[in-house]
Amino acid sequence: MSSILTLPSLIKKEENKELVKHSFISLGVRIGGAAAAFLMNVVVARYLGAEQSGYFFLAVTTITLLATIGRIGADQTVLRYVSVYGENKEWNKVHAIMNKIILWSWLPLSLLTVLVCLFSRPISIYLFGKPEMQWPLFWITLSMPFFGAFNIHGNALQGLRKVFLSVTCLKILTPLFLMILVFLFAPKTSSVTSIFYLIACLLNFALGYFWWKKSIPSASTKENFDSSLLWKSCEPLWIVAIMNVITTWGGQFIAGIYNTPQELAQLAVARNTTVLVSFIQAAINNVSAPRFAVMYNQGKMNKLKNYARNTTRLMTLTSLPITLFIWFFPGFIMSMFGKDFTEGIWLLRILALGQFVSVISGSVSYLLIMSGHEKDMKNIRIINAILAVVLALILNPIYGAVGSAISTAIAIASTNLMGVGLVKKRLGFSTLSLLGFK
Repeated sequence: MSSILTLPSLIKKEENKELVKHSFISLGVRIGGAAAAFLMNVVVARYLGAEQSGYFFLAVTTITLLATIGRIGADQTVLRYVSVYGENKEWNKVHAIMNKIILWSWLPLSLLTVLVCLFSRPISIYLFGKPEMQWPLFWITLSMPFFGAFNIHGNALQGLRKVFLSVTCLKILTPLFLMILVFLFAPKTSSVTSIFYLIACLLNFALGYFWWKKSIPSASTKENFDSSLLWKSCEPLWIVAIMNVITTWGGQFIAGIYNTPQELAQLAVARNTTVLVSFIQAAINNVSAPRFAVMYNQGKMNKLKNYARNTTRLMTLTSLPITLFIWFFPGFIMSMFGKDFTEGIWLLRILALGQFVSVISGSVSYLLIMSGHEKDMKNIRIINAILAVVLALILNPIYGAVGSAISTAIAIASTNLMGVGLVKKRLGFSTLSLLGFK
């Protein structure tokens, strides 16, 4: 267990200074993002109450899944290729990649938007058994093309190592704009709040596009990037993204069929709150993912191994206190959303545990994707998405929302633990060195 380090000793090592410096810059922005998301949930829950916020959160869950389908795996593909070609200052290729990816994703997103808007009423009645969900679903569905576009631009900015702009676009602007609108107009229904969500996504898209255009030089010549090369990366990552959303949100989606709006609201705020456990992981991934791609592309495997292990140590040391706080004070946390949410303490505890296991496993998904092993990640995600859905279908009718929380926690933890094994197999090292694994 000599590999276990304290945070100060980790910082002292010269080779880790860049990691720590940039990770804490990203961490600062991610704290803002986590705070914005957390406060958005508090504000929506308190203004709308458990029933109306339940409709709103379920509509957001539905559209998050559909938008992931529409983006065809573009997020991670853009991140990988912009990282590599941006590092080499090949801006013509970067422009060509972005133009093609935006077009590819915009078409299916627009088609899905039209279909869901047309059938929002039968979806609400016959799939979820909640007629009141029709208009929240309709208005939030209109945000899909903008939601997809700002996610692609945010990942492209991450590929350029524009950490502040990337995280702001991906995690801060939409909840921030939504909170401002809610404070200004004090909505009482999920339908009006959903219109505000649409406006927030539109504003986020506009700023994300502006930042992207300002962050790269203009193309000197028009270039047509190889579509087959892009699709070779997009296709498995498309499946990865869909399966990831099913793993993370599938329990809540199935709960939408079986449970009351109040239980849905409790599950939603518990899920969104436990993201605080893994926000350090997300912060470090913002810094690390482009570096993983560059190190692997340059054949610096020993440097890649040390860098990946150090990120895992840093994530574990910083997420442990948050996990312990959630476990010992769940009632206090849930009471912040209102008196109707205090019954959800075990939802919070269970989901926090699943997130913590994911964190201590390290950045395995980014290691596999950035090193060209997208198909391995695809297989892992498929297995665990199926696991999440099957467990939710079995456990939810028996244990209610707690069953959905258990299914989500198991699937999230299992995904990263399987990733640890494949990183060991493909790259020759374990990210679990903190626990004595070689």
